[in-house]
Amino acid sequence: LPKDNTTKEIKVLSSDQQKLFIEAIKGHNLEVLFLVALSTGLRLGEILGLKWSDIDFNTGTLTVNRTLQRVTQIDRNGNRESKVIEQLPKTKNSIRSIPIPKNILIKLKDHRLEQNKNRLKLGDLYSNNDYVFCDKLGYPIDDKKPARNLKTILTKLGIEPIKFHGLRHTYATRLFEANVPPKTVQVLMGHYDISITLDIYTHVMEGTKLEAVEKLNEIFTL
Repeated sequence: LPKDNTTKEIKVLSSDQQKLFIEAIKGHNLEVLFLVALSTGLRLGEILGLKWSDIDFNTGTLTVNRTLQRVTQIDRNGNRESKVIEQLPKTKNSIRSIPIPKNILIKLKDHRLEQNKNRLKLGDLYSNNDYVFCDKLGYPIDDKKPARNLKTILTKLGIEPIKFHGLRHTYATRLFEANVPPKTVQVLMGHYDISITLDIYTHVMEGTKLEAVEKLNEIFTL
């Protein structure tokens, strides 16, 4: 079959929209989760599967070792049950180490402190699975919750909602805008094929075409 060469539209937050969003989520119960998404480009399953043991506060890096996935299992009686299970990352390229911005490291340290306070308060009621992002009892949070909250926040800000995966694309877009080479972006994103990375790069370049034309206009002023 011939390949589908149509380019999928990539929706991301602009720099200004990202600043508005970061301001709006201050104090939100998913603030740190959203900040990690924007500053590391992790997939949602990778974020939900992140454990404190994956974060090295000395080097300021995190390692992607697993992903959480919701699956439907059917028992012998034909009853369906939805479960969240730990899996290996999407591809071998997805197992990667990513630098964490210093400001986000501080947020993560504060988040861990609050989590430890809650764990001590609940005692045996708390299920210590070492997850960075979990509910009050230590269990994985509902994987639909981040996307629902993202949509609500962006709508209130008057910004056209994007999917949670759009935060990952936003991260890549900021890297390209900072002139980070595509190969480096591929490694940070965990893409198995650089063509996936270049699709985002092409999207970013669309926004710089006008700037290029303006420069040409200056050069060719007659």
